[in-house]
Amino acid sequence: MSEAAPEITVVLCPATAEHPRQTEGSILALDDGRLLLAWTDFCGGDPRDRGPARIMGRWSEDEGASWSEPFVLQENIGRLNVMGASLLQLPSGRVLLAFMRKDGESDTEGEKPILHAMVKHSDDGGRSWSEPTQITVGDCYWCSCNDRLVRLSSGRLLLPAEERGIGCHAWLSDDEGASWRLSTGAILPPEGGRYAEPVVVELADGTVAMYLRADGGYIHIAHSEDGGERWGLHSQWGPPAPFAPCVVKRVPGTDDLLLIWNNHAIRSTLTAAISRNGGVSWGNLRTLEELREWPMVDSHAYPTLAFLGENAHITYWETHAHEQAGRLFHLVYRRLPLAWFYEEPQRRMPAHLQR
Repeated sequence: MSEAAPEITVVLCPATAEHPRQTEGSILALDDGRLLLAWTDFCGGDPRDRGPARIMGRWSEDEGASWSEPFVLQENIGRLNVMGASLLQLPSGRVLLAFMRKDGESDTEGEKPILHAMVKHSDDGGRSWSEPTQITVGDCYWCSCNDRLVRLSSGRLLLPAEERGIGCHAWLSDDEGASWRLSTGAILPPEGGRYAEPVVVELADGTVAMYLRADGGYIHIAHSEDGGERWGLHSQWGPPAPFAPCVVKRVPGTDDLLLIWNNHAIRSTLTAAISRNGGVSWGNLRTLEELREWPMVDSHAYPTLAFLGENAHITYWETHAHEQAGRLFHLVYRRLPLAWFYEEPQRRMPAHLQR
């Protein structure tokens, strides 16, 4: 499908008390036009990050208008769970699925926090998969996120992650994911601050930008001029945000960036914005989800983004309180024409533009 299709907004993966959290999606637009969705299914009645979980999949052959029945993409091979899927197709046609294997969550539970990134591949369009291998090393907690695996124009693969207690790095592969090594040094948070769940995007000039989940009220941004080998903090004044992850990607066929994030002090208002200058400034702010009432009864977070033809495909979670499970987390799917992100909503003209 090459033309913009009608908008779709649907709770694609609803939660239940037995499966209370359907979250952290990644959508891959394959070369043959199919969409593959991967997401985390917390399947043991516990919606906490330490709850038992596996990675599920669904196919769409009509660009999101309908979807197959769910199937298991990755069984739980962690002591606690597997979560945080990232899908990527290489020029060879090979499909990669990266995910996180969680063997320990918190010292408060009497265990050492251990989280490792894993990867497996498919050479037949997602019909069969290799056994997963481990990307990260060390007995530590590598805090990555869903929809984070990126291929640069050079062919290098990057998987950004925060080494708990240290800072943010990127894991690099120059052989299509067969082997991995850690970038030099780490981006350290300000004293007393926190970083987590970084996401990377290659800018038009070849610079790689890393957008950091930070707790200082703004997204922090790091840059690498050598394909992710070394990083330096570029700005602590990205768009205002709570301590929540964002997603940012290049709009196909352009130098523009599309950012989706929580444009609020809390995880409520979900906003999209366009940058035409490599992230220096942002415009065309569009609201995907708004704060519906106060006190807040539901929230939206962990956005993901994929492109196919003239359409963008987005997922994020919607969560609300639930008497039995504590909270339910539903996975929302959106299909929006790319042109939608460039439209200017009707607003009052600012005073400085009035004549």
